[in-house]
Amino acid sequence: MYSRVNIADVDAHDAEAGDARVKPVGYELRPETMRPNVWTFEAGESTPYHYQKKQEELYVVLDGRFELRIEDETLELEPDDYVVVEPRAKRRLTAVERGTVLVVGAPNVKDDGVILDEE
Repeated sequence: MYSRVNIADVDAHDAEAGDARVKPVGYELRPETMRPNVWTFEAGESTPYHYQKKQEELYVVLDGRFELRIEDETLELEPDDYVVVEPRAKRRLTAVERGTVLVVGAPNVKDDGVILDEE
């Protein structure tokens, strides 16, 4: 019927790729059709330049300031900004200052990301 978790009860892990730490809230909640994670970045840290094969991604800035590069455009993001990125769009999220981002991918596809060499 529902699942619930408090972010304080979820252990952070170093990301397999990129600089950030991730709290895999999706692992705790076990949703069927989406893949939520909470990422924490120090200033200057970023995700690798990548795209998703099937997942559409929702980025929600919880705190801090970020730059989200999507293909040839860079968006400046601050708390309460929401951005949806289509699966095949190449992207990189970089922290301008320390911050936290909720990232929700859908559908829930494991190992869907493709890391690219630098532009």
